[in-house]
Amino acid sequence: MPIVAFILWYGDYTRWAFVLFLNAVAAYEWAKMISAVYPGPEKLVSVALSPICALALTVLWLLTDNYILPVLALVVLIYITIAFACVDVKNLFPWLILQLAGPLYIGLWGGMCLKLFDWGQGWVECSKFVMVMTTLWACDSAAYFAGRFLGKHKFSPQISPKKTWEGAIGGTLFATFWLWIWTRTGFGYTLLDISLTATIILGFLISATGQIGDLLISALKRWSGIKDSGKIFPGHGGVLDRADSFYLAAPIATIFLPYFLK
Repeated sequence: MPIVAFILWYGDYTRWAFVLFLNAVAAYEWAKMISAVYPGPEKLVSVALSPICALALTVLWLLTDNYILPVLALVVLIYITIAFACVDVKNLFPWLILQLAGPLYIGLWGGMCLKLFDWGQGWVECSKFVMVMTTLWACDSAAYFAGRFLGKHKFSPQISPKKTWEGAIGGTLFATFWLWIWTRTGFGYTLLDISLTATIILGFLISATGQIGDLLISALKRWSGIKDSGKIFPGHGGVLDRADSFYLAAPIATIFLPYFLK
């Protein structure tokens, strides 16, 4: 956490490098899990290509919108070509859709979180990113304790047997409360001037989509038969193990936050 805090505080290039690095590793982990189910001669190509394509799609958010469609079209064509050349026809469409989904979800969608940064050094310049990140932490922590002490009704037992509705509701309520504290107290960056109604809506959106993102990666791991997506964080797994909720929630916050700011 201190290392991440320093990277986010220091400046634009360290923030961009941080997001690009995480997205490259996450895309590699995604491709590796798909390749565990569809092994073949295309495995080495897919696990090497996925991080490159994810990086290319992430970088688009630092450029003008004019480049999005050409680069996206190129990525799609590359994967289609590999699928026709290397993949057995019986696995072609599942392999193509699942492998292509990695760079699109991690790079093009998840990379949108770069829009949460403002230019310059300091906490204010990364406050929106930190707000989303800590709100998700608050949601995960509260959901764990609410589910542990109050949980009775299973949320999605086939995907994550330990998650309950009580935990999900508890996490959402506390995340909304945390967001309200963030925008109105000592953390209170004045540029995040959000009404109470907007705070409740935004808190619900971030926490709900974060939990859905968590379930999405859990489903992918269960489907592929892999317990942890990676080992980059000793004792904690991979990027998709630690940032699964962030990849769905942060872009949602990026889209809706401008509508809520006064």
